[in-house]
Amino acid sequence: LHLASDAVEFSESVGLPGAIANVFACAQWTGDPAYSADDYADAAWAAPHAPGAVDLDEGVRTYLASAFPPPAPPPQPAVPAVAMPHSGEPKNLIRREATPAPAPAVWSMTPDDLVAELEEAREALTAAYARFDEAWLDVTLDGEWAPVDLLAHCATVEAYYAAESRRLAEEPGHTWRGFNPDQAEAERAGLARPENRVVRARLQAIRVDTLSWIESLDANALAAYGNHAERGAVRIGERIQQIANHDREHTEQLAAMLAATEADDEDAE
Repeated sequence: LHLASDAVEFSESVGLPGAIANVFACAQWTGDPAYSADDYADAAWAAPHAPGAVDLDEGVRTYLASAFPPPAPPPQPAVPAVAMPHSGEPKNLIRREATPAPAPAVWSMTPDDLVAELEEAREALTAAYARFDEAWLDVTLDGEWAPVDLLAHCATVEAYYAAESRRLAEEPGHTWRGFNPDQAEAERAGLARPENRVVRARLQAIRVDTLSWIESLDANALAAYGNHAERGAVRIGERIQQIANHDREHTEQLAAMLAATEADDEDAE
């Protein structure tokens, strides 16, 4: 789904009979929404309280009425202030203080912020990996995984997530295709374990490409929405952020592997 608007915020996914409607709050939109017929049945602009010729489903109408209250009536004329004899300070005889509505959640992360988060997570991952003696790097320690396998896997996932995020940003109507771990395992079957030096070089090369692309974006590009087959509307920046989250998960796994090697060393003593 591609929306041309000065401001776009995902609002809600509304369950309908046989379908799901993704509702976005947009300002100053132009043109018609672009969408993939494989993923969406229809898309249209509609003002919440005046949809005009757009035939909205009753469930969508009900949601819009509750989520976007009608505009407030114009304010009453201000009450003149009077001087109070005991202080000389002006005071309103009647106060009309409306509590402002809370601001909607917005994406506030800049490209620099995102790069910093990715780098922090990666430094923790490589530091955990560096704690292993070289003899342990290609030894199976968790299921069928050795430490070097985890590092190679993190490189593959980053390359995949960066490529899919880029498609969301650049290809209107593209739907995120989830990473398939079973397919990745099948591709690894029967192959010799990769060498530590080769894996480290690949990890770094992929990271250089990822950061180069992120630094070409701005905050609005990171805040833009794309479609996810299971999650519905997702932000581009949040998808890229998953690379850091994935690194953190495997940093914890490496720590558990290291503990296993230390326990083995103690048993040997």
